[in-house]
Amino acid sequence: MSSPRKPASFRVDEVEIDAPPPPPPVLEEPLANPPATVRNLPKMKRGFAWGSILIGAIGGLVSIWAAIWFDAMVRDLLARDDWIGWAAIGMAVVALLALAMIVLKEAIGLLRLGRLGKIRHEAESAIRQQDKPLAQDVTHRLRSLYHGRQDMAWGLSRLAESERDIMDADELLKLDERTLVAPLDPLARGIVAASAKRVSVVTAVSPAALIDMMFVAAENLRMLRKLATLYGARPGTLALLKLARMVVGHIVLTGGIALGDDVIQQVVGHGLTARLSTRLSEGMFNGALTTRIGIAAIDVCRPLPYIEAKRPRFRAMVAEVAGIR
Repeated sequence: MSSPRKPASFRVDEVEIDAPPPPPPVLEEPLANPPATVRNLPKMKRGFAWGSILIGAIGGLVSIWAAIWFDAMVRDLLARDDWIGWAAIGMAVVALLALAMIVLKEAIGLLRLGRLGKIRHEAESAIRQQDKPLAQDVTHRLRSLYHGRQDMAWGLSRLAESERDIMDADELLKLDERTLVAPLDPLARGIVAASAKRVSVVTAVSPAALIDMMFVAAENLRMLRKLATLYGARPGTLALLKLARMVVGHIVLTGGIALGDDVIQQVVGHGLTARLSTRLSEGMFNGALTTRIGIAAIDVCRPLPYIEAKRPRFRAMVAEVAGIR
């Protein structure tokens, strides 16, 4: 046993503390049974397409029957040397001519709708790449698109006066938007707001759900046709259906299909929506859905992306439809 240490004074910063050494790292042992890697599933062989053969055979039989019936009708009419036969032949010619004009109109409508998307795609590429020749091509396409429209005469003349003084691609496209496309945006928002208000009122007072569905579908198709015509498409029936499919795809891609009571409550107010009747709430919901479809239709039909102009805000438009300022 050593003698006890005598008391002494010392400074705290002079004390050295011996810390224990850190423990050595523990190496992980390899797993005894490593997980098996997932391989591609083998391709499953499909059987013979009997359903397609059945549909094709039935379609062929119907086509042959229609051809035989038409041939027999024409022979019978030609065999009759009276006014009934000649009148029937004349009506058949008129029907074929009308059918050809309908097909031509639908083809032109599809081409016009595709032209809007092509112009917008080229404009986005010109802005991204700063391509002046491509921007000039977009300007030329827009000029030919709106040529002959009385409501676009001022914008076309303004564009012709100023486009030669612009050197940059994005500035030229800004001029295109400012003079040609931006003046159409308030009209497009007015079309969407009017359709949404009609849908809200009719579905709020309608006594049957089937009437609601039919009216909402008809009003939305009518709105799509008006928006496409405003921006220069003038679609037919097939082009209108294609536009509806494009709008639905745009809504799904942008993630804006989810419309619920929380959206309506944020726009209108929690207290007011709680006191609304069920039918009035359904009317507001259908109006909000129509508004969302209209905004997506504007995005699809607009021949230029939003450069200087602001995209319509969904909540602001829903509040406008609901009459809340």
